Amino acid sequence: MEQEMSIPVNHDDFIHDLAYNFYGTRLATCGSDKCIKIWDWNKQTGLWILNESIPAHESSVVKLSWAHPEFGQVLASCSLDRTVKVWMEHESSAKTGGSRWTCVSKIVDSSAVVHSVAFAPEYTNLIIAAASSDGKVRLHSPIEAIRLRNWSISGQIDFVPGGASDSDGPLCLSWCKSRFSSPHMLVVGGSKGNSVKVFQTGPMQPTKLHDIDFYDSYVLDVDWAPTMGRSFHLIATACSDGHVRIYKFWVDPAMSNTSIPDSLFVREHDDSVRNGSRLANPNNGSRRAGGGDYSTGDDSEEEDGDEEEEEEEDDDDETDSDGTDSDEDEDDDDDIEESEQDEDGIDTASDDDNITHSNTDSTGDANTSSIRRRKRAQRKPGFKTSTSSESQPAFPRSELVADLVVEPYVPIRRVRWNSTGTLLASSGDDGVARMWRMTVNGTWREIAAITAEKSSTEM
Repeated sequence: MEQEMSIPVNHDDFIHDLAYNFYGTRLATCGSDKCIKIWDWNKQTGLWILNESIPAHESSVVKLSWAHPEFGQVLASCSLDRTVKVWMEHESSAKTGGSRWTCVSKIVDSSAVVHSVAFAPEYTNLIIAAASSDGKVRLHSPIEAIRLRNWSISGQIDFVPGGASDSDGPLCLSWCKSRFSSPHMLVVGGSKGNSVKVFQTGPMQPTKLHDIDFYDSYVLDVDWAPTMGRSFHLIATACSDGHVRIYKFWVDPAMSNTSIPDSLFVREHDDSVRNGSRLANPNNGSRRAGGGDYSTGDDSEEEDGDEEEEEEEDDDDETDSDGTDSDEDEDDDDDIEESEQDEDGIDTASDDDNITHSNTDSTGDANTSSIRRRKRAQRKPGFKTSTSSESQPAFPRSELVADLVVEPYVPIRRVRWNSTGTLLASSGDDGVARMWRMTVNGTWREIAAITAEKSSTEM
């Protein structure tokens, strides 16, 4: 049973962001009133109780991010005052009548407005990524992992070569949440060029891994979905043109050859998945994950080829098992073959030509059907062909799988995935939070719309 609840946050100005902690039992909100408010969930009453209201920055607070609970109750905030602050809860201070939350560090490395901040996943250690409107993403690491007072720049991404300014638009980012992804990655979008790119981080300086896409409008938010055992990643973008776009992203070529269907659902009219034939034979002419090449022949030809190979292997085994003096027999056979070739060389060559022509005629229909399948595939959005018919598709690679339009056209400010990456939430300037989900046919559609006044849901 669904239940809606209104939280009287009592911010004196526009609310820019809200963030749940790892367990979903604590909520932080921020706004243009320069304040951060912390809320705790009360299990007995089912209400959100104000923990503390913090006068945080000298200007509007635009983004919040919680660290993993193994590092304690740590919160990061960024503001239009060009600073990033790290907050930590001290329960002992609350007992003595002091403030529960104190600013343990103030990071002032950026010379421009900081639009986005995000803690890295816990498996990458304690790292803060801060994106500012000068076209740079700075990675900050604490010098002392316990006190968190001093932070240093451990890496920097020059998203816009030559720099950018506030007039070029905001910059947003999101970390890859998969523990098993190598290398560690984050996606960055926005600023000059309105592009979305994936970068890899490590002991050396971050480097660009892949260009996802570019637009004619500002990129206001990006979010990387949890993989949950998929063979691909999902990345969502929110733009000022009212579009929410979803991309598949592959970084490992080995994962693209998996026989597991891309969707969590069995698609309609797909008997190959229902009866298990796709799992039994992943190369049965079906399209590879992410728009790979189609097979160059029919299934029947592949089966015939397999039977011929088996017959040849049987013949080889019989030949090896018959003669004990194999060396002498081979010498005699070579002499006979050489004499026959000397006498009938011209006839043998002509026979080989006939055989070649006959094989070409027999495979003509198969090649024609393969070309037709390729032409149909190229008309599908997101399909990418390799430069050579024999070469494998380039990696990493991405594909647009959904372009969701919000009507009326309003800027989309936030996109967020759920914990399994199967449900996407978006919010825009119209004050509506929309929920998107993929159907059994593989298409994404809106299933719920929630506003401050009323909501409409579809199950």
